[in-house]
Amino acid sequence: YEVGTGDWSSDVCSSDLRHNHLPLNLYRTPFTPAYWREAGAAMSSLKLLVFAALMVAVTRALSLVPGIPIAHTKLTWGFLSRSLCALVCGPVMGLVFGFVEDILGFILHPTGEFFPGYTLSTMAGVLVYALCFFRRRITVVRLIAANLLVNLLVNAAMGSVWSTMVRGGVYWGWFIPSLAKNLVTVLPKTAALYFLFQALLPILQRMGLIPRQVDGAIRLI
Repeated sequence: YEVGTGDWSSDVCSSDLRHNHLPLNLYRTPFTPAYWREAGAAMSSLKLLVFAALMVAVTRALSLVPGIPIAHTKLTWGFLSRSLCALVCGPVMGLVFGFVEDILGFILHPTGEFFPGYTLSTMAGVLVYALCFFRRRITVVRLIAANLLVNLLVNAAMGSVWSTMVRGGVYWGWFIPSLAKNLVTVLPKTAALYFLFQALLPILQRMGLIPRQVDGAIRLI
């Protein structure tokens, strides 16, 4: 069942919370009160807290895996665990996850001086993935849109602001090269997420971590 405005899901969500059950509704849009009640409820779920902690560890492990050179950039793998955490844990816990993961990453593998803008970018990236994936029906179009938004708005647009502040120069001098590099990786990231989600969605459904939505291949739309 896919929820539209959220009246029906509000009752279900409240009932689930009273009985300590994790609500598992699908929403057409994240811009409803019921969606955010369900996202907030994730913070009180021990199962999701453990999952988020596991994804922090997985992200750190993936940072040690060599990236794949593509054109004049490199495809690294941290987005896989970040998007998976966003899918399961939602936007509220996702923001906490992004903060912890970025700070821990800097502590374990410091590169230069700490700059909080990069932490904000990590949090924003997880937030975008969560708004696209958490309690939403996963489709190929949604996978493309999520990666396009993260690459353009977070990596290129926000990242160029931080580069200007840290390294100096003109904003557009950073943004245009970054935009080109990030456009190149949209489809490879989408393909990687497609195969990851195709493999894990049935397992996550059986574990009661996400709503039942996929029987067979992920649909185009």
